[in-house]
Amino acid sequence: MLPPGAAALPGTRVSTGANGQAGVEYTLSTTAGQQIVEAHAAAIEGPAGVAVFVISAAPEAAVALTPVAGDSQSAQVSTALPESLAVRAVDRFGNGVPGVEVTWEVRGGGQVSPTSVITGPDGRAATARILGDRPGEYEAIARAEGLDGSVSFSALAVAPPRPELVLVTQPSSEVNAGVPFHQQPELQLQDPFGAPLSQENVRVSVQIAEGGGSLGGSTSARSDVSGRVRFTNLELRGETGDRRLIFAAEGFTPVTSAEITVHPGPPAAGQSTMSAPNGTAGVATSITIRLRDEFGNSITGAAGDLSIRVSGANEALLPVTEDGGGTYASSYVPLRSGTDELTLLYRGEPLDGPAESLVVPGASDPSTSTAEVTRSGVLFVQVTVLVTVRDAQGNPVGRGGDLVQISANGSALRTCVPNPPTTNQCRDNGDGTYSDQFIIIANAVTVDITLNGVPLAGSPYSAQ
Repeated sequence: MLPPGAAALPGTRVSTGANGQAGVEYTLSTTAGQQIVEAHAAAIEGPAGVAVFVISAAPEAAVALTPVAGDSQSAQVSTALPESLAVRAVDRFGNGVPGVEVTWEVRGGGQVSPTSVITGPDGRAATARILGDRPGEYEAIARAEGLDGSVSFSALAVAPPRPELVLVTQPSSEVNAGVPFHQQPELQLQDPFGAPLSQENVRVSVQIAEGGGSLGGSTSARSDVSGRVRFTNLELRGETGDRRLIFAAEGFTPVTSAEITVHPGPPAAGQSTMSAPNGTAGVATSITIRLRDEFGNSITGAAGDLSIRVSGANEALLPVTEDGGGTYASSYVPLRSGTDELTLLYRGEPLDGPAESLVVPGASDPSTSTAEVTRSGVLFVQVTVLVTVRDAQGNPVGRGGDLVQISANGSALRTCVPNPPTTNQCRDNGDGTYSDQFIIIANAVTVDITLNGVPLAGSPYSAQ
């Protein structure tokens, strides 16, 4: 077996000359280093019949640099890469060439040490790469004078591990706008290796990482001696929807909360409204309610917490039903004419109002309208009639214009009119009352009264 680099010349035979010598021409292989040639004499047995020739083959002149090690490494900023950058000066057959000066250039920051290296016996030259002080990509280039091209090495600088913030208590996952979280967030300072960090007075701030609106309450807190950070009155304000919070402190890796769903807050007097029209006695009055929180979010599912208090001409406490989308409804039938005051209550406390509803009398009703019939005198009897027109609930209608007709002792019906030309005629007083008078020579007097063609309850009346 020939050693590495040895060349065999199988089948080459030569004979000795007159002087007993024999020679052969040998061409070195392309691999630098020791090469061995053996000559065997078939006529001589044993070691004496073998001659060994050791030849040292030197490389040719260097033609290029090739990379050996150190490319595409990473390390923390301002530190050396774990493996040196190495190149090899080679001849045209790839043999390492010693004695070649290799110079190193850095790009992007940092340094190499040394900046100039002479290749060793194997043609290798290496240098240590120290990265710059910022995270990112760095480059180093190796060159040798007179050789074609250069060799480039890239490296990635990463930030050193930092202490971090850890959420040990998440904020409430379901909250109401403008209301402090039922479960306030709590954090722990932690070192880069995951152990609790007992560091006092570290200021941790919080803001919204995802979603709209704003944060209310104290948006910063400081760590205690154990490194624990507690928030006490955080609240989310604004429109409903999903949010995430981010907690940050100088020098620490921040942390983001789990998702928080914001629902409407409690009803607000400035945003919630109640609409109540004027009413008519005996006719249902419909009331509309719009329930909003202070941010204008519609509130649903609150019918059981709402009621309407009616005071004034009519007294009542009204229930409320839900129509959807933050709209609610109620109604009542007023029986008395006059002014009602309506107050919207939320859990028994006033939320909106009072709103006024002017209740006017209903339609004139002969069954509830009344008349006063009086007489004076003996021979010549003077009969005086005063009719008060009322609605079905007994409220005076308070206006004229109804057809009131009066007859005494079977005389022709007299129709009441506004401003009659003579006093001896039925008068419409314009306020819901009608008056008339008769002079009759009789002892017994009966008066018939009709309202819009229908006899008044109690008609005919007797004048005593």
